[in-house]
Amino acid sequence: MSGSAELGAVRRFWTERVAHLHTPGDAEAAQVRASAVAVLDNNGRLTSVQRSMLAGATAELERRDFPHSADLLHLARLVQRAAAQDQSNVMPRRSSSAALYGR
Repeated sequence: MSGSAELGAVRRFWTERVAHLHTPGDAEAAQVRASAVAVLDNNGRLTSVQRSMLAGATAELERRDFPHSADLLHLARLVQRAAAQDQSNVMPRRSSSAALYGR
């Protein structure tokens, strides 16, 4: 799937299945929601901190058996795929010191 298709999948699933879920006090649900909004707002990009927090929330959701967990877990995986799609097109940068010293 292309990056725009991945983002479209996040947007559709968010709108159709998750946006209306009421999950007060659920930190993992809040993290998945925040990650979905971030990946949509930033055209598929998540920071390393956002990726790490999403990974932690995803791991916790995998252990759960709450009624809404399956939808949140699916959304988390869609977000991870959309963000991974973005990263696959990014070339690693040389560090500042490597650039300065010609390494």
